[in-house]
Amino acid sequence: MDNTPVPPSERGRLLELPTVHKAYLVEKTYGETDVLCGACAQACRIPDGGKGFCGTRVNIDRELYTLTYGDVIAAESRPVEIKPFFHFHPGKSMMTIAGPSCNLLCPWCQNHELSRAVPRPLKARHVPMREVVDAAQAAGDIGICASFTEPLMLFEYCLGLFRESGARGMVNAFVSNGYLTSDALHMLARAGLNAINVDIKGSERVYREYCGGRAGDVPAWETVRNALNMGVHVEVVHLVVTGLNDDEGEFREVCRKHLEYGGPEVPLHITAYRPAFEYDRPATSVRFLEWAYGAAKEAGILFPYVGNVREHPYENTFCPGCGELLLERSYFQLKHDLTEEGKCPCCSRAVPLVL
Repeated sequence: MDNTPVPPSERGRLLELPTVHKAYLVEKTYGETDVLCGACAQACRIPDGGKGFCGTRVNIDRELYTLTYGDVIAAESRPVEIKPFFHFHPGKSMMTIAGPSCNLLCPWCQNHELSRAVPRPLKARHVPMREVVDAAQAAGDIGICASFTEPLMLFEYCLGLFRESGARGMVNAFVSNGYLTSDALHMLARAGLNAINVDIKGSERVYREYCGGRAGDVPAWETVRNALNMGVHVEVVHLVVTGLNDDEGEFREVCRKHLEYGGPEVPLHITAYRPAFEYDRPATSVRFLEWAYGAAKEAGILFPYVGNVREHPYENTFCPGCGELLLERSYFQLKHDLTEEGKCPCCSRAVPLVL
């Protein structure tokens, strides 16, 4: 991350740029020049001219600004299953966008070219919200999803973008590490956030020692609970990283917290890691993933899935009542919807789907 202070000589020019915008969640302390960013769980205390942990927020004369407002560095129409959302508009697609940087530092990041990208407001192109929504409609997408990197880096922009897309009858989603404050989540929900996928890295040790998460794992789990309480559709992803969290005890603890914070009907995607960026251990053992799938079901999670393993039967949805195949997938593509308006054709049990 680039945390280089901004010298006074550059501040005036910076504030004239379209991708520089006042941040909405900030706390000021009387008599001090520092400000406290209230968007994410890193809770950065930022001195005058300084930047937060993510490098996207800067304190200029006791005002906090985001440097990535409308700095869309990736955009692509993608199936909802690849995010993954398995219970949210299955078979549909969303216009997926990303901004630079992240508020965690996972060494195995698959999208590190984007998540470690440094905001360059002097060179960035500001993408109008209307342009993103127009592209989504032209592609036949059902809405907008902020993903690839941590979508909170586009927080202020997404508030307006989600209102714009919602006004046209579209839906909005986040694929997030969940390291955001309840205030930020509440603002997103009010702006039109319909669904969130929360990536649980593992135990408190994993967050603190590997991801730079100062507050451990609790903020991500609290996002799961808070989003459900706000009426937002939630799915959870747990990437099983070889030599880090591929431990039976740690996985059972993930299941326990999943049930505590989410509940039995919240899908849990148990996903295979592959070597990337700064982490080169072998890919996740499929045998461990299959064990984890069984352990999740044994714990009481009704909709576990094995992800990132091509043509694996455990990426399908089965009725938790009678075991009937309901939604058949092939590597993040929906092949067949065998439900009857969201119900099992055999036992009529309703499946928690957003259609």
